[in-house]
Amino acid sequence: MRQRVAVIGVGTIGSQVLWQLSKRDCEVTGYELFSPGHSKGAAGGETRLFRTLELEDLRYDPVVDRADELWKDLEATSGRELRQITGSLVMGDEDCPGMRTALEGVAQNGREYRVYSREDALKAFPQFALDDNDITVWDRDGGIIKPELTVNTAAALAEANGATILRATRVECVDQREDGTVLVTTDGETREFDRVVVASGAWTAKVLPDMIDVFHMRRLVSVWFFGKQPGCLDDFLPYLRTEPAYSYGLPVPDRSAVKIGLGFPNHLPIDCPDGAPLDVAEDDLRPFIDHAARYLPVLDSYPMRISTFFEGYTDDRHEYAQPHPRMDNVFVMAGFSGHGFKMSPAMGEVGADWATGTTPHVDTTFLHREHTPLVEVPEPSMA
Repeated sequence: MRQRVAVIGVGTIGSQVLWQLSKRDCEVTGYELFSPGHSKGAAGGETRLFRTLELEDLRYDPVVDRADELWKDLEATSGRELRQITGSLVMGDEDCPGMRTALEGVAQNGREYRVYSREDALKAFPQFALDDNDITVWDRDGGIIKPELTVNTAAALAEANGATILRATRVECVDQREDGTVLVTTDGETREFDRVVVASGAWTAKVLPDMIDVFHMRRLVSVWFFGKQPGCLDDFLPYLRTEPAYSYGLPVPDRSAVKIGLGFPNHLPIDCPDGAPLDVAEDDLRPFIDHAARYLPVLDSYPMRISTFFEGYTDDRHEYAQPHPRMDNVFVMAGFSGHGFKMSPAMGEVGADWATGTTPHVDTTFLHREHTPLVEVPEPSMA
């Protein structure tokens, strides 16, 4: 019999897992709460940043390299442009840990970069303002990802290869029998699988309630500002600023505006994405306005669009990609905020390699936790 594999969540990571599995000798089923490419989770907002410079851990470099190869494969197979390689910028205090790691990457990973002093960067990239100790690194291979289209495309290719996607379907329970079979229960139906990959983003703790202390759900806000003058954003490059003034920004397709996101302190904790507030209070908007005024003087003083998204984090804000602590035939992939989209094709391959017992293409064991605390989940009442 062909191996039966389920992928719970067909979003940023899950769509890539599904695509990779659909190319192997498996019976593959995807469970999606909405539909691939929706804007209710993390994979919305029109653009995402692709960069090859790492700010945290250079062990990510081989993962990014593999992701780059698979991005090209995904585009070639689908016939769709899912990235625009425009070059990108990383800027910030040259003494901050993130920038020091980036400079180590410049020296080690063999890609093409250029490091600008503050004075040279202000001349080369006049749309930006910089702090006194800032430097800027130009990444030739960076660019812009189309997130919704990417998810939709990977899912469509998986279906074309024979995978099944159950849309508008909420998974209520995942459990493993003593014989290793994994049961996935939805409204009124339970199916059996040999292996299950859970890639449910901000809904992971809903799917796996015993891991609610491992994954923390937060609401993110993206804010769009028009440029002050016609043409002032024509050569605007996507960028990332390091801590302590962390932000990232990307131009919209017609370059009339820039989308800005801020860092973790500006991500509002929520209990669950279901029913979480979508409106953004003026007090929550103020940090975006102040940041744009300080670092992007070419932008209008007030945003023209605001959107909210939901993502999941771990305590250390690094990904969780390993078997469930109690169910060894369930692989959990969550907490990707900050790394998810640029690495998603490679991480999809990691999930597919695990599900099929294939030797991994890249090493992600540095992400593994030695111990994962679980909470006791009461048995459902039979009353």
